[in-house]
Amino acid sequence: MEIKKIIIFFSLFFIAVFSFVYISARKKNRNNYEFVITRFNEGPNSITFSNNDNEFTLQRFYPYVKDIEKEDSLVKKPFSKKIYIYRKNKKDGKYFLMFTLNNSGTFPIDWL
Repeated sequence: MEIKKIIIFFSLFFIAVFSFVYISARKKNRNNYEFVITRFNEGPNSITFSNNDNEFTLQRFYPYVKDIEKEDSLVKKPFSKKIYIYRKNKKDGKYFLMFTLNNSGTFPIDWL
């Protein structure tokens, strides 16, 4: 009887954690991000880009994440598999596509 309680407890705990992570990833995937990066914070596993109103976190394993600078523009449409980084041309002030990142996370984008 005691073993059944332990198994049920750990099963419910795992399901609760899995559900929380899934709901959180789904909520993040539905957001629209279009902002000019004014600051970024580097952590051990991730880099967070932000301005006064928005914040977006990327994992460090993206190959181009070290090339992103302040004044670059980050664009991610809702339900999109791509993140676009634009850089401002110093001569004419227009933004051009610098590179594209594939959006990835704990769950495949198609599940969200």
